[in-house]
Amino acid sequence: MAAGDLPESGYAVAYAEAQRSLDEQERAVVELRTRAGTLIAAAAITMSFFGGHALLNDDLHAFGWVAIGCFALVGLAVLLILWPRRDWEFSLAPSEFIATYLEPEHGEPLQLQLILRDLALHMGRSAALNRRQLRTLMITFRTGVLLLVIEVLAWVLALLLHG
Repeated sequence: MAAGDLPESGYAVAYAEAQRSLDEQERAVVELRTRAGTLIAAAAITMSFFGGHALLNDDLHAFGWVAIGCFALVGLAVLLILWPRRDWEFSLAPSEFIATYLEPEHGEPLQLQLILRDLALHMGRSAALNRRQLRTLMITFRTGVLLLVIEVLAWVLALLLHG
């Protein structure tokens, strides 16, 4: 490989890695949303099974109210995860790409290695932004799972203490 080919091939590798990072993040968001759907389904089944038994009596124990509160908070956590967001950055709009790199208002189109370099840097910034958002959604999901566990325990205690 000639010395002049190194920067160009390096930019291509950087671009490929940046694209791979964004692809993995997009998959992680989709998987997290799928898990959130499963979480709310589990919370609803728990609520209907245990809650149905606990509510047969006229008097609901305090642990039953804790379970109901946890169910509502699980619903809120899932809503936060599933809520559509416009601030994810997984790709560049073709019109923006053309206007920036191929048909700039001032100057000549950029060379391929400079386009790859610039795109890799932009995708790196997008990945950092996405990473912060994904981390927040992961914490929200973990909180929802913890609330589900508390919901189950609260229903069990409500049934044991009331029954």
